[in-house]
Amino acid sequence: MRFGVPAGQKFTLLFLALLGVGLAISYGNSFGIGFYFDDSYGIASNPAIRSLRNIPLFFTDPFTLTTMRENVDIRPVLVTTFAINHAISRNEPWSYHVLNLILHFIAAGLVFVIVRDHLWWPAADRGPNGAARLPAAAAALFFALAPLNSQPLNYMWARSALLCTTLYLAAFLAILHRRWILGAVLHLLALETKAVAVTLPVMIVVQDFLYRDRVRYPTVISYIRDWRRLFLPVGILAVLNVAYLVQRSILLPEWAEAMLHERWVTPWIWFMSQWPALLYYVRLFLWPDALSVDHDFPYTTSLLLPRAWLSLLVLLTWSVLALRASRRYPQVTFATLWFFITLAPESSFAALAEVINDHRPYIASSLGLSVLLAWLLDRATTIVAPHARRAAFAGACLFLCMPAAVFTHYRSWQWTDSLRLWDDTVRKSPNNTRGWMNAGLVYMSRRDMISARRYFERARELAPGYAFVHMNLSVLEGYEGHLEKALTNAQQAVRLRPDLALTHFYLGQALQKMGRAEEAGAAYQQAVQMNPGYSEAREARARLRAFDGQSDAAIMSAGLDALYTRRDPRAATVHFHKVLERNPQHYGATFQLATALDRSGKPDEARPLWEKALKMAESFNDRETAGTVRARLAKPDIASEEAIQEGIMKAGLDLLYTNHDPNAAAVQFRKVLERNSNHYGATFQLATALDRSGKPAEARSLWEKTLKMAEAADDKQTTARVRARLAGKD
Repeated sequence: MRFGVPAGQKFTLLFLALLGVGLAISYGNSFGIGFYFDDSYGIASNPAIRSLRNIPLFFTDPFTLTTMRENVDIRPVLVTTFAINHAISRNEPWSYHVLNLILHFIAAGLVFVIVRDHLWWPAADRGPNGAARLPAAAAALFFALAPLNSQPLNYMWARSALLCTTLYLAAFLAILHRRWILGAVLHLLALETKAVAVTLPVMIVVQDFLYRDRVRYPTVISYIRDWRRLFLPVGILAVLNVAYLVQRSILLPEWAEAMLHERWVTPWIWFMSQWPALLYYVRLFLWPDALSVDHDFPYTTSLLLPRAWLSLLVLLTWSVLALRASRRYPQVTFATLWFFITLAPESSFAALAEVINDHRPYIASSLGLSVLLAWLLDRATTIVAPHARRAAFAGACLFLCMPAAVFTHYRSWQWTDSLRLWDDTVRKSPNNTRGWMNAGLVYMSRRDMISARRYFERARELAPGYAFVHMNLSVLEGYEGHLEKALTNAQQAVRLRPDLALTHFYLGQALQKMGRAEEAGAAYQQAVQMNPGYSEAREARARLRAFDGQSDAAIMSAGLDALYTRRDPRAATVHFHKVLERNPQHYGATFQLATALDRSGKPDEARPLWEKALKMAESFNDRETAGTVRARLAKPDIASEEAIQEGIMKAGLDLLYTNHDPNAAAVQFRKVLERNSNHYGATFQLATALDRSGKPAEARSLWEKTLKMAEAADDKQTTARVRARLAGKD
């Protein structure tokens, strides 16, 4: 019995349905994934995208791309899409993911049409009714469902690769259909999304040469003699490339390129490092077990290293074999050249921050690796009887696509929780400093300071010269009330990166917590001078100036709010110190500062203030307060209630994550909640422990409480995770 394959429109509709189902399986759980890494600078805290009126500015001001001044670039079309998403859903991630899925669906559809109508060989098999429709569908599905390609969909900042590729493929198809103006417009949009689009004119020539009429152009010389035939389409694209490069040279500051990579990385080191990187991309496409948000892939510093010369040998062998196949299998040659050429802007001599990145080969896999895999599958099925070849091909394609979709779904699940994502990173790359640091940041955002310190200190061990680790340690030390240590870490960050506005901002934060307002203001001013678009630094400077002009009553009110409403005694101490600097005999500030220091775990510092408060109370004949203070002075200087709670939390976390005993851990977290019913971390961890103890019904009310806390704290990652849990997806 022959395997019947629909043709024409029926096959196209069947393919689109399969594509839709595959993407639903792969990314149906991705809509709650929040903003990570550069997303926070380019989206979540970027004031430029908060108004559609700024769109014209995106094309003239490269500093609107991100608040991280060092990452300046020309990507106005990309920023426009972020602004549109922000207009729709603000900082809720669902609309961003909807657009990403639409773009990915379109890109996969373009791969299908291009392979079916223009790339497959022999030419007689092309078209909606030709035999090429089956391998074209396979190539598109391989591209759409590849776990390697999940990062451009799940990581918003990687949309640059997704959007540029979609526009690039559309421009390529338009030029093949001789629609020069449309192709030029799409190419211009691709250029204004990401610089890799400059390779399009080369790929137009490559396709035209490989699929030329070999009777009319039997030799390379005869083909070159007829150069005028391609003059108009290639010339238009080349002119746009030149205009784009001129635009970059005018708008980008001279230091922009140098900020993209380590200073010691030369073009030759980068070029050698990309040889094993290219092969690693192929490995991740075929076997994606090592996917990571931040790879710890080493540089190649010498040609004598096996990873250099052996990788080069493999790449040269692959290239030679592909070129030799150009007459019989031009799709193999084209796909190989597509892979190398589209990656060339980022994988040849222009060094970037990381040797590899999961989203970088997105464009290279579209008409490169995906087409090669479809061709290999097609060749493999030639061993099957002719009447069963189509069935064998379709079965093999589905056999490869199903686990790919499941693994992509799993990868999207990892992205739904920031802690899960960064713990996965350090598990795969145990020497990855940024991985340890970012995991520590997640723990700190969840008020698990013990784990946060462990991760930060591990990051510092790996890279003591990494300024960002010291900045985050400064925040942690400040939160725990170790203000001198917070200042020391902030100062170290400035010494390591005096050219970075962030380090001066964190120095200002540390100084402000110590009450050194004038020095803090100078640090904020330095940060603003280095990065005028740094809104957080400007706002901190403005708040500091406003604070300096406040009355004692207003400052006291702010301190009381911090102490009793926000339960942040360390922040409260700053306010009470400020009042006492102005008026050392302020009765209320003395009493409240002593209270705040007790709650910050500093009873030794609090005791002299209690003694001072007692004398004041007696002089004012305030018997009630005097009695309270005497009772406090009669007690030994024991650890603060907050320190006790943190100790119990540590015991619970060890039981839950180290000893894997959720029942015992739940007991500890309940103890914390008995002392402080609104403890954020204890609520979250008790819900987790109850889930792991097989008590989801009991956990549900705690998850609902955690959701309210996360929303109040503007904790996007935890909010997304809890919503997924309540929806039964986690």
